[in-house]
Amino acid sequence: MLCNNHLKQLDFQDIVVFLNLMELRSAKKTAELMNVSQPTISYCLKKLRECFDDILFIPTDGSMSPSKKAERITPYMRMTVESINQCVDSVESIPFEQKVWRICAPEYFELCLIPNILSSINQKYSNISLEVQRLGQDLPLDKLVVGDIDIAIGFGPGYHQLHPNLNWKSLVSDDFCCLTTYQGADPDINGYMDIDFFCDSPHVFPTPWISEKNMVDGWLDKIGKKRMVLARTNSYQSCINIIDQIPATLCLPRKLVPLLNIPENVNILRPPLGFPSFTLDMVWSRGRSESPDIKELKKLIIGNK
Repeated sequence: MLCNNHLKQLDFQDIVVFLNLMELRSAKKTAELMNVSQPTISYCLKKLRECFDDILFIPTDGSMSPSKKAERITPYMRMTVESINQCVDSVESIPFEQKVWRICAPEYFELCLIPNILSSINQKYSNISLEVQRLGQDLPLDKLVVGDIDIAIGFGPGYHQLHPNLNWKSLVSDDFCCLTTYQGADPDINGYMDIDFFCDSPHVFPTPWISEKNMVDGWLDKIGKKRMVLARTNSYQSCINIIDQIPATLCLPRKLVPLLNIPENVNILRPPLGFPSFTLDMVWSRGRSESPDIKELKKLIIGNK
């Protein structure tokens, strides 16, 4: 607290004027150094004299000599400026806080949404990065609940078992097309691949989660059909590279077609009638719904779907 009401009239510029007058002993030189007018220096000096009830600087032969009181208070004035400078240095020395938003998602999400999401983050934030973990056989329920994963992305509808402490929202709907180099897999008049040719063709597919089967095999089981799986790989592009060299078929989500490098010799057909479609769903902890980070991450994902 200030012990003198006159101190309330002082501001930081007054203290800087005092210290410069002590060093330069000239109102003109002080004004030039501080890039202010001489009347400004005179006004600051007037406030200082009223505050400390002392002339402080005595005009003598074109110079300004400090009074005894001015000399006594100079160390405290310097200490004031140094303390304020230290405050600024302390703020600037605070470590830059880097935030990491953690998402568990399949390759589909990485290809379709991650580039736009990262572009938005790059424009809006300078301290946030994404860590994307590949989706396993099941949603990481426990990690979502405790906050080790911020948001998980899975397939629907109803493909994953959900936890009562989780919320979910469908982001996009998509269906499949058949990329094939298998001879005899000609489409019918409407462009659909025949179910028998579909099953006769060797198949490759990426495993979006650690599982021996996926939604296509589940659909085939329901209609009493099976396919021969030639290879399971880690990415859609690796599957395309395989069917470019070996006669085989890949069931590819339609929205990924423009995002991948598909050779000219690969035919793109409509899948057999009744083929399943799917949704891409966003899942997060109900207990963290009001978290600012979760709200902002959800907003970014929904805005770039």
